[in-house]
Amino acid sequence: MPQPLLSTDQALATLTNAAKVISTTESLELDEALGRVLSADIQSNINVPGFDNSAMDGYAIHLQEEQINKPGALSFTITGRIPAGMTGAELQPGCAARIFTGAPIPQGANTVIMQEECEVSEEGNSIETWRPLSLNENIRPMGNDIQSGDTILAKGITLKAQDIALAASVGISTLAVFKKIKVGIFFTGDELVKPGDELRPGQIYDSNRYALVAMLNNLGCDIINLQHIKDTLDDTISALNSLQNQCDLIITTGGVSVGEEDHVKPAVEQLGQLNLWRIKMKPGKPLAFGQIGQSAFIGLPGNPVSAMVTFLLFARPFIKKTQGCANYLNTHFKVAVDFDWHRPKPRREFVRVKLDQSTLPATVNQYPKQGSDVLSSMVWADGFAEIPEDTVLKSGELVNFYPLNTMML
Repeated sequence: MPQPLLSTDQALATLTNAAKVISTTESLELDEALGRVLSADIQSNINVPGFDNSAMDGYAIHLQEEQINKPGALSFTITGRIPAGMTGAELQPGCAARIFTGAPIPQGANTVIMQEECEVSEEGNSIETWRPLSLNENIRPMGNDIQSGDTILAKGITLKAQDIALAASVGISTLAVFKKIKVGIFFTGDELVKPGDELRPGQIYDSNRYALVAMLNNLGCDIINLQHIKDTLDDTISALNSLQNQCDLIITTGGVSVGEEDHVKPAVEQLGQLNLWRIKMKPGKPLAFGQIGQSAFIGLPGNPVSAMVTFLLFARPFIKKTQGCANYLNTHFKVAVDFDWHRPKPRREFVRVKLDQSTLPATVNQYPKQGSDVLSSMVWADGFAEIPEDTVLKSGELVNFYPLNTMML
């Protein structure tokens, strides 16, 4: 008996619940850490800034109590000069020190006035200002950004440039990250031809291989690529055997349907376990998931759009959780459809759409050809509009939108 179709929610939960976070970590220099997943919280051992400092170029002033918020002209004697990286002498009441952005506030100083708001005497030994001054103007206090003991970066984030900069700002030179996961891939289909080779009758150029490698590279995986194999059961078993003990995950395209030439599914069942393979969605109904040796297995459909859509909706969250990412699910937001959906469908559909953000709410319009072979729709589209099962929509109604620009990271 054929296995009942699983909903997309059930399929995603099955995959992500089965994903095991990689246990091995490594320590990387900051310049090597971009795009890697942090394996432990990072705490600061220092205050940032480590001292009260000036927020701008100007004059540090020791205001006396009777001068605070006093209208009229105020005059201060210049007794020092403090560039960034230097410390100044203690300021006496009624005195000022020339100070530059980031320089430490000297003892005795209790406010900083911008250089544009005062006038230096001809002799250069005093300044005068005409506006009332309050305490602590333009002073950045110690620990204003970070205090010692603060957690500045959380385990499970994918490190971005700003994260690395923040680590550097507290003196951290290396970061502990999860090791890259190894993903083995191969491709089936005797009709497939490498781009650049001559096409014979009945053949097509292979695009799945290049899409999958590119998407895995986007996710920072180490790839073991067996490329194209012969479309036989023996060759499929041999390819799986060669990958199962050296990979965290094996991904294939094609061969997971029920045709006589679909060999991936029986090969996986012979070597390991197949947990699911039919999803109640379009595009991408045939999708396989299982285990072969130490490797998880995901079998994507062979049609190019189906392969990309199922990778992004299912394989990507599985990979990101395996990598140790805290936020591994795809993000989505509500948009209004700019089309009618007249006929309810028994499967959930992920429609390729173009996003228009000139309206509130943003609207989406669908590509006129939604076949799983229409790869040009993936280039045209900004993302997927999720049309639930058994649903009729009128223009203006809200649906979930999955943006491609975030799923391709």
